Amino acid sequence: MSTCATCDGFFFRSKEIVVVGGGDSALEEAGFLTRFASKVTLVHRRGELRASKIMQDRVRANVKVDWNLNRTPLEVTSSERGVNGLKVLNNETGEEEIIEASGVFVAIGHHPNTSFLGGQITTNADVYIMTNPGTSETNIPGVFACGDVQDTRYRQAITAAGSGCMAAMDAEKYIESLEHSAVIL
Repeated sequence: MSTCATCDGFFFRSKEIVVVGGGDSALEEAGFLTRFASKVTLVHRRGELRASKIMQDRVRANVKVDWNLNRTPLEVTSSERGVNGLKVLNNETGEEEIIEASGVFVAIGHHPNTSFLGGQITTNADVYIMTNPGTSETNIPGVFACGDVQDTRYRQAITAAGSGCMAAMDAEKYIESLEHSAVIL
């Protein structure tokens, strides 16, 4: 199971996979995963998608994508060998179905894990940590943020690694400024 097609798609070369979601992110993931998978099944709980028309048209034109709308995901099924499918509820018939797949990618939105901060650091309306432009500095001196908790757009592993490097360099500079401003007695 994964939430990152660009991170994990390669591991599913020539396999059947499922993408759960109905927005632009889900369709973008599904389209990307067709580069590797033999078949991508898109599962969405409603009969219509939230994704933009252009994104829907692009993915609908891809013969490797199968559509399972009006299906509510219930559980990822597995064996000792790993994931083998997704159990869904057919919202039209009320029956449970199994969609066979070697992997399941979840693309139903992102909520950053910042609740542990207890409001001490400034966040935006979507609870992403706000940083000063071009840096990883937060509203509290000496506290830096990077990766998925601060990146509202890309949220990918390589972006997190890059912003982690930024935070490390900013923290190092901050510590050096403290050392230089210390009074020696």
